[in-house]
Amino acid sequence: MALRQYQRNLPTASKPVTAMTSMPSIFMRLRRRHARGWLWAVFLVLCPPCAAEQLVIDYVISNSPQRSAWLTIIDQFATANPDIEVINNGFPQEQYKRDFSARLREGHADLAFWYAGERLRDAAGHKLLVPLDAGMLALLASKKFLPGTLDGTRIEGQVYGFPLYYYVWGFIYRKSLFRQLGLQAPATWDEFLQVCARLQAAGVTPLGLGARNAWPAAAWFDYLNLRLNGVAFHRKLLRGDIAFTDARVRQVFDTWGALLRRDYFFAPTIDQEHERVLPYMYRNRVGMMLAGSFIAARFPNVIAPDMGFFPFPVMRPAQPVYEEAPLDVLVLPARGRHPRARNRFLAFLAEGDALRRIAEADQTLAPQAGATSPAVLLGAATAAAWRRAAGHTYFFDRDARADLVAPTYDNLRRFLEPPHDTDQAVRRIEAAREKLR
Repeated sequence: MALRQYQRNLPTASKPVTAMTSMPSIFMRLRRRHARGWLWAVFLVLCPPCAAEQLVIDYVISNSPQRSAWLTIIDQFATANPDIEVINNGFPQEQYKRDFSARLREGHADLAFWYAGERLRDAAGHKLLVPLDAGMLALLASKKFLPGTLDGTRIEGQVYGFPLYYYVWGFIYRKSLFRQLGLQAPATWDEFLQVCARLQAAGVTPLGLGARNAWPAAAWFDYLNLRLNGVAFHRKLLRGDIAFTDARVRQVFDTWGALLRRDYFFAPTIDQEHERVLPYMYRNRVGMMLAGSFIAARFPNVIAPDMGFFPFPVMRPAQPVYEEAPLDVLVLPARGRHPRARNRFLAFLAEGDALRRIAEADQTLAPQAGATSPAVLLGAATAAAWRRAAGHTYFFDRDARADLVAPTYDNLRRFLEPPHDTDQAVRRIEAAREKLR
């Protein structure tokens, strides 16, 4: 059976014909509206149990290549499994985040896109999801899924996410610019500051930050906190268990503020979209940018080979190095109606090259060992950073309690404006945290 793609704005389909409906009226309607499919319709009337099982998949559409990859893969699955009717629902990301829990409670989907981190833990804790069963875990192990991608969704010993892809945050830069100025990718914070000073002396603003939507600023906060204070402190802070007025949080803002006050950030793009920094990098107006490796999807072909990547520098040698590595997964809604169909689809993803193709479309990393593709422009460097890490975090808005995200993001944006006041930033975020307790 060919794939039937249902858009959310289409009218609801008419009710299925039942055995009580008169046969003459059926044939009249079929002749007028579905002449070519009348034999199949009669078969369904006479044999309802033989109709195709449905599989409803909810997922997020981030870009056109990703959407094309998903639709191609779903169509291939549907063609290979004619007894399963696939209904795929694509959503814009922000709408999907807002409606996710409600859709799970109402039982809309058999498989749903989601994120590793505290948001996944919250959904599992509210019994909205079921874990992968032992058979599926054995299949993933046999297909060399990286243990870290499975551990990223392990909650109380059970795995709640089927890994789709992951990506790593770090600094991108032009290799030709660094060669021209005799610079090496910095490994330590002191080296990083030296690179910033050299770039500025050469007339290049060291750092770009397009923070109109705040989440690029959150990457700076996450990394500074991880490098200065460690992952245990970071997780407690984001759960709301530690005051933002704590001296260790103040140090994060003080360190960040020192970079801002030295004019190390390219001011014209601070309040623009994240990708608007890239043209300034191509023209050597900006030297480095903290970004997720998915940004490579926007590199022009002529520039792409010249773009490099290095991890966020070490600030305290004794501090284990954790990397920001968001992990996107499929989850199993507890109220999903077709568990056999969804297991067949997950097996289809695991056994073929579907996950590699999705990763290529997104410029992310597939979850299987040895699946890194040359088509993923920053793949080798980011995969190496991921493997070397002591562990992984999943980004502020995935690791933090949900009601802490908006007030923190709002105040990170304010902090980027002069005079970059640490005291005001921590007091405002702490006031928001106190209201949530």
